[in-house]
Amino acid sequence: MSFRTSALGALLLSALIIPASAASLCFNPHQESDGRRKWAFELGVAFLTSNSIGELAGGNVNISDGPAGGEIYSLTAFRRLGQFELELWGRTYHPQLELPLTLEIVDENARSPFWDLNASVLIRWEEFPWNHIVKTTIATGLGLSYSENVYLMDIERHPGSDRSHLLFNWPIQLTLALPSYPDHQLSLFVSHQSGGKIFSNGGVNSLGFGYRYDF
Repeated sequence: MSFRTSALGALLLSALIIPASAASLCFNPHQESDGRRKWAFELGVAFLTSNSIGELAGGNVNISDGPAGGEIYSLTAFRRLGQFELELWGRTYHPQLELPLTLEIVDENARSPFWDLNASVLIRWEEFPWNHIVKTTIATGLGLSYSENVYLMDIERHPGSDRSHLLFNWPIQLTLALPSYPDHQLSLFVSHQSGGKIFSNGGVNSLGFGYRYDF
């Protein structure tokens, strides 16, 4: 399996460098007395798609109903590590740094369920002007995924190749909550797992929803 530097990596790097060069950026670990929630748990279900991550980003969703299709049931524990203080264009923002650990049960149409483990580092943006109406967060990051079996979708997209159980993991998450109940959140998420060609037809892409609780 070859690992290549992707356009996404360059984009993420530039997204960090450009604001940092135009503003002040520092990281503060959470203290136990800061009053913020330190943990969150999430239960979710996702559906394997036949789309690339680029197609999903463009709103083209095709849930796979072939042998490589199926569902993924997940349990995730999030630990907040701290927050950044970002001075940008005269305002101060506080994106959060999180460490999610996910256990997944993958139920493909053509074979028995198997387990998958994911670990990532996430940046979560919480400050939106409409939070008094719908409390919103958006998170993304990078990590690794290790599965008991190689996904059939990965095998179908790379015929004749020796595919690895260990892949890159790119999670994307949107949460929505009522301002009066901010700890109870509806989660919508996309998960991408691949050997490095993120925007090609390779990799395994799933689309799902869940319930997230902060405590």
